[in-house]
Amino acid sequence: MVENQNSNRRLAVSKVTQLIWWLFGILEALLGLRILLKLMAANPGSPVANLVYKVTDLFLWPFAGLTIVPEAQGIILEIPTIIAFFVYALIAWALVRLIWIIFYQPSSRSVQTVEREDY
Repeated sequence: MVENQNSNRRLAVSKVTQLIWWLFGILEALLGLRILLKLMAANPGSPVANLVYKVTDLFLWPFAGLTIVPEAQGIILEIPTIIAFFVYALIAWALVRLIWIIFYQPSSRSVQTVEREDY
């Protein structure tokens, strides 16, 4: 009988890291959408734009006032949002790498020979 030890642990680590990538992917998509909406001078009263702005405001709080926000004719280039976009991507990558470093265990196989007596 051949048994692959640690496979359940590797599967759990894989699922956790997939969840982290998925959650940060949603955040990155929302931040990217916010950047585009601001560049297009989207109406902030629009339900979609309003939702995107409200959801992303929480994640942009640490970056508030970091740099100037250039504006011309209603078109806004949110440099802090662009910085946040890259910082959150870096945080996701670092978190996933840390989880793999701490919890990953390489595959190890155990081979067991069982003899049966035939009567």
